[in-house]
Amino acid sequence: AAPAPRVTNTDPSCRDVHIFLSKGWNEPYPGRQGKLAGAICYGLNSCDYEDIQFYNANGSDYCTAVKEGDTNGINQMTAYAKKCPASKLVLSGYSQGANVAGDILGGSDRCGGPNPGLDPSTSPGNQLKAITIFGDTRHVANQPYNVLNGSDVGSSDPRTTDSLNRMNKFASIMRSYCDHADPVCAAGGPGPFDVNKHLNYFDLYSDDAAGWIK
Repeated sequence: AAPAPRVTNTDPSCRDVHIFLSKGWNEPYPGRQGKLAGAICYGLNSCDYEDIQFYNANGSDYCTAVKEGDTNGINQMTAYAKKCPASKLVLSGYSQGANVAGDILGGSDRCGGPNPGLDPSTSPGNQLKAITIFGDTRHVANQPYNVLNGSDVGSSDPRTTDSLNRMNKFASIMRSYCDHADPVCAAGGPGPFDVNKHLNYFDLYSDDAAGWIK
């Protein structure tokens, strides 16, 4: 699939489908999820993406980056939904960015902050049509939206119950991809682990995820 068009939040135009990407640790924008955005937009006449803005380069503080992503993600999504009330929104997060995506939905928990999470009955939550999470640092076992063979194991720091319950209000439009050998999302499992299983989700599953989203 060809690369998806990237938009900045200063672009005045609206698209039928607009994707928000929350990148992994130390990735340049859009990171590995650029392949996913391209697969989602392939064949669609009106589709683009924007990056949730946060600084998480090597050496950055994990929680500082997550809190920045939580705040900016909600602000960016709210602004776009207000500007484009007819647009269908997609949210995707990978690794540390999956932590951010989950916080946007369920509220900040481990890293603190005032964010209570989105409400699926009001904007921008009610414009979300699909959510994909990959290699989540806060992966929780046995959730109805978990896919792949790591669905029954959790990370070393799974999402807290209150935040999970709020996030699960979006369960019907959500998928969380975790391989049981991924040393991040499946760190609470028995292993053995292979870091490549954390790095290759978008080589293997971009078309699968895009097909489900469409």
